[in-house]
Amino acid sequence: MTFTGFSTDDPVKLPQEFFTEVLPVITQPAELKVSLHIFFLLKASRRRPRMIEWGTLLTDQTLARSLRAIAPLRPTEDVIVEGVEAAVRRATLLHVLIPEGPRVGNWYLANTERNRVWAARVVDGDIAWLPTPTLAVERPSIFALYEQNIGVLTPMLSVELREAELQYPALWCTKAIQLAVQANKRSWRYIRAILERWARDGCSEYTEGPSNADFRKYLNESVYELFEPNGE
Repeated sequence: MTFTGFSTDDPVKLPQEFFTEVLPVITQPAELKVSLHIFFLLKASRRRPRMIEWGTLLTDQTLARSLRAIAPLRPTEDVIVEGVEAAVRRATLLHVLIPEGPRVGNWYLANTERNRVWAARVVDGDIAWLPTPTLAVERPSIFALYEQNIGVLTPMLSVELREAELQYPALWCTKAIQLAVQANKRSWRYIRAILERWARDGCSEYTEGPSNADFRKYLNESVYELFEPNGE
């Protein structure tokens, strides 16, 4: 499908620091997509200050469609959590809790000076300003680990990662990715070869991750040659 062009000249305005300080250091597609979509929603917000509630993100079908393009097999809510948490950790967004009757609403604002002053002024018990997210995940998924350390996920690769997640212990996947990073062999082929070797021969000799490992011993020699000398 080819994009046919924009229907208006009215842009969604972003702070210039987003392009000069935030965008250059974002590595996770989920963080980038969620951050941009929240800024898009903030423009249309009628609240003052402008802010977006967590439930709005969960029910936004445009955001869901955007995130399925990068993580087609993962639950959309998990990807939203991942993106929002990353944006809050980076301080692109502020996260506040607002009591709403018997429940507490999770709201997100752009991290501007005016919004910081507002949050500090109303922190008298009606609102709790949280500089860190409360939706933490105990262990990063294999998808998050791959995106953070190896590269961008494609639909086909997502299928392979899901199969690996079901086939191998989670700790094996984490350690195999760690080995690939240590060896500067940032490739799914390299990671998969390690997992297949461990499944066949066991991985008892690799426990905490050697700092100066001979990575040949985790691979067959014929497989190891695939990654030399060009480092794919």
